[in-house]
Amino acid sequence: MEKTYMHTGIPVPEKMDGMAYMEGLKVWICNNEEYKIEYLYWEKDTPCAWRMVAETHVAYKVADVQAAVDEAVAAGAAVLLPKYSLGGTCAIAYVGYKNGPQVEFFQD
Repeated sequence: MEKTYMHTGIPVPEKMDGMAYMEGLKVWICNNEEYKIEYLYWEKDTPCAWRMVAETHVAYKVADVQAAVDEAVAAGAAVLLPKYSLGGTCAIAYVGYKNGPQVEFFQD
């Protein structure tokens, strides 16, 4: 499956100016488009997995989020966030590899 690099996501200890809130995941996000970095400030009561909150991730745009997740699981990854709708046709999912990276898949 083709994957196109989107950004590296970095958790931060406090909110930054210009962050937007994603209520369902209880996370504040802002992007530095020039360097393809996404900064994330997680609310203490986020429903997301510990690895999502604590670790840096790498994000890839894919044509089919569920197919990307299935491929990653077949390669040994654990699902950290199943396919999650961002509204409309956009969706994300997170997987984590044992002793390896955390990966976000994004579909628009």
